[in-house]
Amino acid sequence: MTPHENPPPNGRKPPTSTYYNAFTLSYYDIHVLGHNMTRIWRCPTKSVQLPLFQKYFSPPEHTEARCWEHLDVGAGTGFFVAEALKSCLGNRQSMRITLMDNNLSTLKKARRRIEGVVGRLGELATVETVLHDVLDGDIPKSLGEGRYDVVTMFNLFHCLRTTAPEGKKGVFGMAARLLRGDGVLVGCTILPGREYQARGLAGVRVRYTLWLYNRVYKVFGNEGDTRAQLEEGLKAAFEEVEVEVVGSMMIFVARGPKRLGVEG
Repeated sequence: MTPHENPPPNGRKPPTSTYYNAFTLSYYDIHVLGHNMTRIWRCPTKSVQLPLFQKYFSPPEHTEARCWEHLDVGAGTGFFVAEALKSCLGNRQSMRITLMDNNLSTLKKARRRIEGVVGRLGELATVETVLHDVLDGDIPKSLGEGRYDVVTMFNLFHCLRTTAPEGKKGVFGMAARLLRGDGVLVGCTILPGREYQARGLAGVRVRYTLWLYNRVYKVFGNEGDTRAQLEEGLKAAFEEVEVEVVGSMMIFVARGPKRLGVEG
């Protein structure tokens, strides 16, 4: 199925939409989710991030007889959704998974991977894809406000390159508008502050990696990100916000979406 498309304004393409191609995605899990998350950012994927994703992915037992809606923004290789789905193989709750990304190559790879697991669930799970840059502001027409039970944004925010003061805050507002009243936003992002870095040579490696991804590869856009700034954006869009820092990674869970989102 062709992804629903929302063309970027003025033909602008974010660096991540070209950097992550078939070749770079082939080693993404090993290098980014494996080595970097463990050795550089000190927030291991398998022991910290994946359990958090799985916790909010599965429909609770008391969910009414309806389709459970999950939106994953920044699909990557589909690792998190695919692994979480494996734990739902015995669940009889129907699910609709929507993947949103600004990169067609990423969407295709993630979809293929996830559908390999979905096939074992039969008609209980379906996958949709949406080609969209969250910094564009508007919600794609193919999505609906108040539709989703869970929105996940894992390792997304540090890849958003914007100079607009309200740019990243607006993404939290978008998530709030997409969620049901009892929905949850869950995610994590890399903080560049030295207070979150290891000491000595390990800290030098962190700063070098941040420089490399921000200035050379230009796939990061987090040089000005702070915990306070991101937490402020979350609180502007949600009634309840939980934040924890593990290594250089800020983990967040937000509930009680404010329908007006973020002003400005």
